[in-house]
Amino acid sequence: MRVTSILLKVLMAITGLAWFGFSITHLTANFLILKGADAFNGYAEGLAKFGPLLWVAEAGLVLLLLAHVGSAFRVTRMNKVARPQGYVVSQTRGEATLGSRTMAIGGVILLAFLIIHVKMFKFGDWSGGNGLHGLVVRSFKNPLIVGGYVLAMIAFGLHLSHGVASAFQTLGILKPSWRPRLKEIGFFIGWAIAFGFAALPIATFFFV
Repeated sequence: MRVTSILLKVLMAITGLAWFGFSITHLTANFLILKGADAFNGYAEGLAKFGPLLWVAEAGLVLLLLAHVGSAFRVTRMNKVARPQGYVVSQTRGEATLGSRTMAIGGVILLAFLIIHVKMFKFGDWSGGNGLHGLVVRSFKNPLIVGGYVLAMIAFGLHLSHGVASAFQTLGILKPSWRPRLKEIGFFIGWAIAFGFAALPIATFFFV
């Protein structure tokens, strides 16, 4: 069981880091929204020109996500079976953060957000004015959508702020002595990315 648990944690770490890398590139591209319809739509049209290669990449992202969610669920389930009553005093007391304590519920929130996000924008109606850029802008003029997006990004920040450092620790890439610094860097990077994603709908709502 221990070997299986370790392998699942490694899978969860690798797939999580892969999605972390995608999040950075996706955020960078999304800032084109603020440059206007030509820049943003031009980027989307450039991706579409890859045709089947784009479909393969998207399918790969879906598979990575399913592997991440599945391994996380299995690890959580195995931990509960191994410790059905839990500890009277947590062995990680003092090290646990809000991010580490909310990984499961945050993951569920993010999964729901991703489904809604893809349905709204990838499979949404691009036929209105200014194509995809127009769809995004019109959506972000709705305060309920902006509020939901920001709340989801809070969950994303909590998830990343713990997950990035945890993934590197699981893979054993860095020395144990670097763990405190790694936690600080992971916290900063996680919240920086989440803030960037949250800033886009807010900026669009007020200024675009």
